Amino acid sequence: MNIGTKTTYWKFIQTHGITIPVIQRDYAQGREGKEVLRRRLLENIKSCLDTTGKELVLDFVYGMKDEDGHINPLDGQQRLTTLWLLHWYLLLKTKEVKNAIYDIESILNILSKFTYETRLSSRNFCECLCKKDNLEKLISSKNIRKDIENQTWFMAEWKQDPTVKAM
Repeated sequence: MNIGTKTTYWKFIQTHGITIPVIQRDYAQGREGKEVLRRRLLENIKSCLDTTGKELVLDFVYGMKDEDGHINPLDGQQRLTTLWLLHWYLLLKTKEVKNAIYDIESILNILSKFTYETRLSSRNFCECLCKKDNLEKLISSKNIRKDIENQTWFMAEWKQDPTVKAM
């Protein structure tokens, strides 16, 4: 995208894909002690979703395209990860709606364009969240973290990955 071009997260990930490069720090907004920052961001997002036509500007994302056309963000990784998690969560929760008019596999295919290079465990965790069977096992979850950790596909060593733990 060009300088100053506005887009939505959904259009951005559909068009480019996002690869968090090795040089980026772990995802931090989900960590203990970051509750105020996380709450403020989620309240701002909810306010925009509740208000027709309201726009939320999350500042710029700066990065470089790799050979696969993915954006490797040098700035904006925390916001991009939070938005990815929000889109995944909304898919999980709207899946409960009867007669949902969307193709889950297509949406998961788009969400799978988000990945991490920082650590194989972070990448594998995101990939597992984007599998239809894994998503469907979590639909009625009341405690997502606990229920994800209890899945047969969840690897115990992922609990030691700071990015997975924060996600």
